[in-house]
Amino acid sequence: MKNATRWALQAGLTIMCTGCLTDPELKLDYEGYEPEALSDGWQVSGAADEGLDPEMLEGIYRDFFREDGFPTARGLLVVRHGKLVAEAYARDRADRERYHNVQSVAKSVTSLAAGIALDDGLLPSVDVPLFDLMPQHFDDDPRKRSLSLRHALTMQTGLAPYSDEDTGAFMYSDGSSVEKILHQPLVSDPGTSFYYTDDSPQLVSAAVQTATGRSLEAFAAERLFAPLGITGWRWEHHGDGVTFGAIGLWLRPRDMARIGQMVLQGGTWQNRRVVSEQWLEESMQIRANGDYGYYWWVYDEGRVIGAKGAGGQMIFIVPELDLVVVMTCDSSSQSWLLSPGIGDLVSRILQAVRD
Repeated sequence: MKNATRWALQAGLTIMCTGCLTDPELKLDYEGYEPEALSDGWQVSGAADEGLDPEMLEGIYRDFFREDGFPTARGLLVVRHGKLVAEAYARDRADRERYHNVQSVAKSVTSLAAGIALDDGLLPSVDVPLFDLMPQHFDDDPRKRSLSLRHALTMQTGLAPYSDEDTGAFMYSDGSSVEKILHQPLVSDPGTSFYYTDDSPQLVSAAVQTATGRSLEAFAAERLFAPLGITGWRWEHHGDGVTFGAIGLWLRPRDMARIGQMVLQGGTWQNRRVVSEQWLEESMQIRANGDYGYYWWVYDEGRVIGAKGAGGQMIFIVPELDLVVVMTCDSSSQSWLLSPGIGDLVSRILQAVRD
């Protein structure tokens, strides 16, 4: 399993982990990876006590702090058996308490919120036509009126996507974000073509808002963040009041780990049900593009689940190893260059598991 998983991680992270090269000498001196025990709900433990090789972790973290190898790296956390066993911040120790732009990790959080709305019966099913929820945003094209929530969750709406260059301008434009998306021309029949885009999650966000009567941010605050003990975050929204379903979410690294651990535990946190196990199982079945579910990346036949964001933001979940890995990197620059070796670094964490 480990060799296959290593290959899958390398393939996925080579594409995902990019970021601008930073000025030299921006990293701190390495002082170890032992996490500090805080009154924040996390139990900390020693790496060896949780079946991880301390010397291997030492080498991994020393490499993470290198200026030349991982210039964009900021934070790296490892959770094993539900306990925080390793944590360090290479650029600023204050990053532990700082909200971090998680980029497209927001998509996976949107998927969780949609699942909770479905669990609550507020959304009738994944096959509900979006036209039934918000007919005012549609034009007269009958094919568009067949678009379902499932099509949006799998990024198979068939609507012409906005390019990466246009996404920022679109997201912060005037008017209705939902209407702008739905008025794009259809370039394929719904359900037949995969386009990775920020447009589809915006439709899911609008669907959640319509079904619950609250914005995605407000609904997630009550039904997702509060049960997880996440007390601080920031989630941006369009001028029309619709929370960005794809981007704009800012979280603390330990709170990213809470999300990962809750998913690892089948949708529970501290013996409280947050999202149904059925929804997680459905979300993490490959639906499109060979390795994508409902806004979760699925590798090695489901052995590794990933929430990934541009620049190197990630939550990786490895159920067979009872392991969660969280990474944050600098995502502030608009100049993108490959940050080599990140996939190998994460694979080494999996290899450090000894039991």
